[in-house]
Amino acid sequence: MPGVTRVRINAACAAVIIAYQAEMTDAGRLFQAVREALDSAQPLPAPAKETGGCTCRPASPGKSGVGSNLARFLALSGVMAFVFVRKVVFKAALSEAAFSPLGLIALVAAFPVARESLRHAREKRFTLEGFLAAGCAVATLSGQALTALEILWIQSGAETLKAWVSERSRQSISAILDLTAKNTFILAGDVEVEVPVSAVKPRDIVVLHTGEKISVDGRIVSGEALVDDSPITGRAEPAHLTSGDTVFAGAYVRQGIIHVRVECVGDRTYLARIMRQVEDSLENKAPIESVADNLARSMVRLGIVATGLTLLTTASLWRAFTVMMVMACPCATVLSAQTAISAAIAAAAKRGILIKGGRYLEEVGQADTVCFDKTGTLTSNQPRIACIHNFSACSEEELLKWAYSAEVHNHHPLAMAIRNEALARDIDPISHVVCDFTLGKGVRAVIGDDVIRLGNRRYLAESGIESSARDKEVSSLRERGLTVIFLAKNTDILAAFAFANEARPDAGDTVRTLKQSGVSNITLITGDAEQTAVDLCRQLGITSCHHSILPAQKGEIVAQLRQGGHKVIMVGDGINDALALAEADIGIAMSAAGADVAIEAADIALVRDDLADILYVRELSRRTLLVARQNFWIATSTNLGGALVGALGLLSPVASGLLHIVHTLGVLANSSRLLLPLAGPAVSDDCAQALPVCPQPEQEKA
Repeated sequence: MPGVTRVRINAACAAVIIAYQAEMTDAGRLFQAVREALDSAQPLPAPAKETGGCTCRPASPGKSGVGSNLARFLALSGVMAFVFVRKVVFKAALSEAAFSPLGLIALVAAFPVARESLRHAREKRFTLEGFLAAGCAVATLSGQALTALEILWIQSGAETLKAWVSERSRQSISAILDLTAKNTFILAGDVEVEVPVSAVKPRDIVVLHTGEKISVDGRIVSGEALVDDSPITGRAEPAHLTSGDTVFAGAYVRQGIIHVRVECVGDRTYLARIMRQVEDSLENKAPIESVADNLARSMVRLGIVATGLTLLTTASLWRAFTVMMVMACPCATVLSAQTAISAAIAAAAKRGILIKGGRYLEEVGQADTVCFDKTGTLTSNQPRIACIHNFSACSEEELLKWAYSAEVHNHHPLAMAIRNEALARDIDPISHVVCDFTLGKGVRAVIGDDVIRLGNRRYLAESGIESSARDKEVSSLRERGLTVIFLAKNTDILAAFAFANEARPDAGDTVRTLKQSGVSNITLITGDAEQTAVDLCRQLGITSCHHSILPAQKGEIVAQLRQGGHKVIMVGDGINDALALAEADIGIAMSAAGADVAIEAADIALVRDDLADILYVRELSRRTLLVARQNFWIATSTNLGGALVGALGLLSPVASGLLHIVHTLGVLANSSRLLLPLAGPAVSDDCAQALPVCPQPEQEKA
């Protein structure tokens, strides 16, 4: 086509990327050309190799490794129990030679560790597994099979614990994904049939009713509805969509019924991508875990030197071997950070906080900049009446009574805001005879001898009521980003109601506590109008504000903050926040009602949708690092002390194995403190109160 400069097909993601010159063609023509091509296109072959971030096949449950690790640990535990009973209870001798039953068991048990070390060696990596395998082999061949078994038993227990925590993390993530997976209805002939979203195919006709979440991308073929697409666009006001309009997965049908021809089903691909990211994130080590690995390697190298010096200075092979056994198995050092991180992630999951890797847990407590989205993050999705502009001699209570009476059976978000305000003022509705709703425009009710209309200017114009003069009087409200509707009685316009999305009760306290905890820069990044954003910033004490921002620009702002040397947290809930969440050092998604793609892009997901959880996870991060450093001291000091005692001849090789057990249990016990409840920062009562209605403007004089 003229103007098209480049076309690339990504078969793995089922995507077509088209670069074109806007002055020679437009997106509409390109979409039409692609649709025509799809009608006659042959299916593309499956990709030869799939990547972790993009696949066309659903994720299959992988092996967690818990079963095999647990079986190995239990088998070694049985052997250790047998040895304990034989030597301690019955005082019987037990051969520890290399080819004795105990020695053969030690060699067989060391085989998985040796195989892993060989794999690392082929990759030119010298890791802890190599030290462990060598130490166990030397111990067994020198007649100390029990020492080798003790080392292998501790290592097996650590691997089992790690696999168990990883599996728990996978289960927590799967449970969160289940919250977003829903069935939907498709047309089979003239009958609506409920099916899983994964069973929906392109070109099926999906029927969406009031209150349902849209799980497909497609085009409306019939019907009309108010669709809340705030997770995608960030707009607070629902859009009125009719035949020919496009809907996207992640939006909600607030009112109405629509038939949608499916163009894209993303749930299976989404779930596959999420589960693969989970697998990757569990291997995503925190920097402090790398410190632990490096410290363990240093301890082993120091152990080699200490063993050689002990042999040279004491000429005692027995003492040198004891020092080697102490220093060649720094299990507690390796577990110092690993167990602390695992315990913290498990504790967060119990609270409904999903942390996708140790790195994010560590960095979230070190961030000095926090960026917030507005709609659905700092504000709720339920609007409130910001102010009532009165054009009549009626009181506000009387105006609310007329409005509430007309909207009493309507479930539109604005109608619910009127209802909530009326109930707060103890106003009872008047029963109506007739009530007609026009989606996206307004409502008409016959109350006694009067006709009450509540709607936008276009709705009143269609009813023969001129509202242009009144519309100019409330233009300042629209400039503030408020949604304005008119209340008319018969042919007279009585008032204008202005609506705003209410700030979350805990938003103010969260911002204040973040500042107290060391966050120097708090920024609001929103697509809403300037006045709305500035008012919210003033209310919450946020000093930096970016308003009227497109989704792509959100990511650019976050990138600029990072380039300025800041460690940035981005908090959002919509598809329009996904780029910024991915761009930030740590992305936090408000996931209870958030968009799937935002949850996917984020590093931390707050399932409970509670801003106070941001404060909790920062405090948990700091506690975790403190516990990990304490574990380093426990592990390192006991290793060095044990080596010194062994060099002096006061510790036997068997006792060195017991030393490993004692200080490893000490590390596990210290890390387990993180599993205890950690009280989140309290939200003050002042913040829990509802915001007052804006001051009443002066009424016009008759």
